[in-house]
Amino acid sequence: MSRISALGQQEEALSEQYDQARNQVQTLQGQVASATLQLNASEASTGRARAALLQDAINAYVNGGANPLASGSSAMQNATNSLLRAEYVNTLATDQSDAIDQYHLASLQEQAAETNLKNQTAAAQAEVRRVASAQQEVSSLASQLTAEQSQVTGQIATLVAQQEAAAAVAAQQAAQQRLAAAQAAAAQAQALSSASSSSPVTSFGPPPPVGSGASGAVAAAESRVGDPYVWGAAGPDSFDCSGLVMWSYAQVGISLPHFSGAQYADTTHIPMSDLEPGDLVFPADPGQHVAMYVGNGMIVQAPYTGADVQVVPLSSFFVLASRVE
Repeated sequence: MSRISALGQQEEALSEQYDQARNQVQTLQGQVASATLQLNASEASTGRARAALLQDAINAYVNGGANPLASGSSAMQNATNSLLRAEYVNTLATDQSDAIDQYHLASLQEQAAETNLKNQTAAAQAEVRRVASAQQEVSSLASQLTAEQSQVTGQIATLVAQQEAAAAVAAQQAAQQRLAAAQAAAAQAQALSSASSSSPVTSFGPPPPVGSGASGAVAAAESRVGDPYVWGAAGPDSFDCSGLVMWSYAQVGISLPHFSGAQYADTTHIPMSDLEPGDLVFPADPGQHVAMYVGNGMIVQAPYTGADVQVVPLSSFFVLASRVE
């Protein structure tokens, strides 16, 4: 059971890494789409600049031949006008060429950015596949241990049956002694019952106050007790650890991310000694697991594959706490 529990915690940590990797892939895919749009816009601008340069060159050639400045009578004037026209065309061509060079540079930069983002996306997708593969290995080992546990439990049941059979034989020899003990116990119970009925009833008062929306989130989480743990699930009838917390607070209109590390980062950190119902508790690495404190030293959590949503005592595994506000 100890080994199965340890594997469950390992699998739950991988589940949170899987949620984080999926979020990163979605973000990078959006950045790739944005870079692609910018690249397409730059290419379109470059095409328009080239077309404008071509038209300007045609206009310079056509209008240059009919320019009134070229109709002077002296050879010196014609030569001067020709130089002016040439200088105009060269200046125009230089300006347009500079514009094209700028568009071309921007296009190259955006192509590089798009390539870099695609490489990052591929790496993030590879991380998703790696974490999923690791989870499958852990889950397989946990299933093997569960089968071994079932086998051992069957052997224990056989031994218990044998012991009970031996005890039955001994019980027949001590029947009168048990009967006397039972009568004495009944008499004592009756006396205690009479005494307790005359004692005043102690009132414990109302439950401690909780933060805004916290009581509703606790009620929502406790309503899912018995639902199965499923990797990456966030309700309404199966959950991983951060999925249960996210779903429960969503029922009271509060949005939280689907990753325990991000839930810790997005909430107000508090001492473990200040816990109130609805607060979140984490291990030393908040990216590995999260549970919700429900009061009286108890938590509700979706632990790991093979286990259902459960209410259990708060253990020393949890050392960090935060409050949803």
